Amino acid sequence: MASLVSPGNSKLTRLQNGTTYDSVLIESKQGKPYILFLHGFPSSSYDWRHQIYFFSKLGYGVLAPDLLGYGGTDKPTELERYKLKQMSEDINGLLDCHHITKVIAIGHDWGSFLLSHLANFHPERILAYIFLDVGYKPPSGNFDIDVINDLTQREFGYPMFGYWHFFNSSGAAEIMTNQIESSTAIIYPADPNALKEHLCPLGAVQMFYQDEMTGPLPNWISKSEMENHRRIFSAENGGYRGGLNWYKAHMANLNSDDEKNVPSHRRRTEKPALLVVCTKDCVAIPSMQEQDMRAFASDVLVERLDCGHWVQLEKANEVNEIVKSFIEKLLLTG
Repeated sequence: MASLVSPGNSKLTRLQNGTTYDSVLIESKQGKPYILFLHGFPSSSYDWRHQIYFFSKLGYGVLAPDLLGYGGTDKPTELERYKLKQMSEDINGLLDCHHITKVIAIGHDWGSFLLSHLANFHPERILAYIFLDVGYKPPSGNFDIDVINDLTQREFGYPMFGYWHFFNSSGAAEIMTNQIESSTAIIYPADPNALKEHLCPLGAVQMFYQDEMTGPLPNWISKSEMENHRRIFSAENGGYRGGLNWYKAHMANLNSDDEKNVPSHRRRTEKPALLVVCTKDCVAIPSMQEQDMRAFASDVLVERLDCGHWVQLEKANEVNEIVKSFIEKLLLTG
């Protein structure tokens, strides 16, 4: 729903493979680079609104697509279409369509997974990497949710991805869409620590919906902004089904073969990288994000913000200034 962010700058683009992407596209000024914004779940280009306004006013070019399954972009039903390598090919094709050679790329949540695959398969398109909350995800070749949950249960006292089983279930999309008040309450909690109780433990999110629980809005989202989120994820616009397909594809190990074939020299970078970790996010645990980033990038800056998962919304001004400083230093050093 790029038109909700910048009505005069929304652009529908049909790729060579037939997929249509809806994006915010703002031309760069005075030779400044483009910034590519890759959102997560459940999100869209709308959740980059504070960054799009800020950086476009400074003259930077902006490309902020609704990713596959979201907003005004196509929402295929085939899980194969949600392989991360294939979606990275989509982004590569989108850059080609708009004659954008290189970008400074910013990812958040699943957008960080997608940015990681761009690093693995199309590093020639990236000037610098910026990861918000979720850091670089190394290609593992095999994904086992139960191993991760057992590990984090022992290490941190709770299973980090307990909710993934619900997201992978056949009825999750319908439940989340029909009970959108409960969905927005658990997605945007006023207290991020509530996720340790209602999201992370096995079976907890199912109980949250079964009990039709809701909660107050956080103070960093207005009522009108929340109404826009609900409009984007309404049943008429496809609900949460497309976004959940990213989880389903990953849990089905559809990314496994592609990740096994990433050559060793594509698993690290010498390019500048920035990681902004969120100290109150109990899912994207800062120490784990930093460990993966330092293994990926030899030149990495790590910043910490005292907030939950939605850092680009909750700490918009701080994020904008951190990213602005990083980019200005990048341009000065060439």
